[in-house]
Amino acid sequence: MLTLVFGGAFDPPHNEHVKALQCAVKTLGAERVVVLPTYLPPHKGAGYLDFETRAELARLAFSETAREVVVDDEERERGKDNYACLLLADMKKKYGDIAYLIGGDSLRDIDTWKHPEKIFAECPVVVAPREGCGDARAQRDSALKKYGGEIVLLDIMGEDVSSGRIKAKLLLGEECPNIPKKVAEYIKERGLFVEYAETVRKLKGMESEELYAHSVAAVMRAVDLNSRHNLKQDFEKVFTAALLHDNAKQRPSLDGLDVPADSVGTPVLHQFLGAEKAKRDFGVTDEDILNAIRYHTTAKADMTTLEMLIYTADSTSYDREYDPIPELRAAVDEDFQGGFGKLLAFTYRKLQKKGGSVYPLTEEAVRYYLPGMVGER
Repeated sequence: MLTLVFGGAFDPPHNEHVKALQCAVKTLGAERVVVLPTYLPPHKGAGYLDFETRAELARLAFSETAREVVVDDEERERGKDNYACLLLADMKKKYGDIAYLIGGDSLRDIDTWKHPEKIFAECPVVVAPREGCGDARAQRDSALKKYGGEIVLLDIMGEDVSSGRIKAKLLLGEECPNIPKKVAEYIKERGLFVEYAETVRKLKGMESEELYAHSVAAVMRAVDLNSRHNLKQDFEKVFTAALLHDNAKQRPSLDGLDVPADSVGTPVLHQFLGAEKAKRDFGVTDEDILNAIRYHTTAKADMTTLEMLIYTADSTSYDREYDPIPELRAAVDEDFQGGFGKLLAFTYRKLQKKGGSVYPLTEEAVRYYLPGMVGER
């Protein structure tokens, strides 16, 4: 009996997961599905929901995808070293003839996994192509050339849906149609994803509708980029920094807070004030989050990945449709570091054209990341 193994964080599981699994079961004629929730994903940021909750949501989401569905807690039992190259050998011993289902994003990133050659040597790999993940056929051919084995491309094209985006929508209190009905009911009954309700309520009272819409757009952009490029940034840090990055934009009063004197009366004041007011008004104490807010407009030299992510998400957020932002957004989607460089170069040139001085932190960022542009006029 063929067993289809499907691993993932399922944080939470969504309709695209169900769609891919159903297609794989039908294509391979699998009679049994083994769902393998990750315990501590080695190649992603930590999960938001705990393991037990994610396992239960997986049971609810996938219960009708095959004749027999097993949610295996192997990863929790192991506790560590939960790499696919090791887990699949255990699954084969436990269940016999297996195939391994992955998404198009996983095929795209397979070279970053531990010993991918062992994965392909262990069993057939079934891939559910997905929008935004590149050419699945080309990626399959490349993987076959490098690693051998058998790769089955499913005849579907999944929508570009991420669990990060779904988590963000739920935490913002927005409707989220991309999750199975049973999962949505469980989330509501158990009061999940309500931790930021007060933060959202308070922020809405501080921002105009237009500015709040931008904040939400920046959140969605940030979590999408974190997922698309596997940046491995903690979800809550990304969510909080993006949500609060402009919290002081329409509250310019200094209130005795400590901000750089040369920022007062300038368009960059709100980033420094935003960090201080996030600490005072929203109880944010994490310096990673505060610094991501503190430098989201100017950038700076030697940025952390989170700082660069929030700077980029703000500048290319989904509500910005004026030229050349769509083009820059596409560049960032293609190559995060390269796109960031193009974005910084565009911003620097725009500021120079306006005349006057460029804020020192931006000058330092350009010298650090784009040394060839220094002094350019």
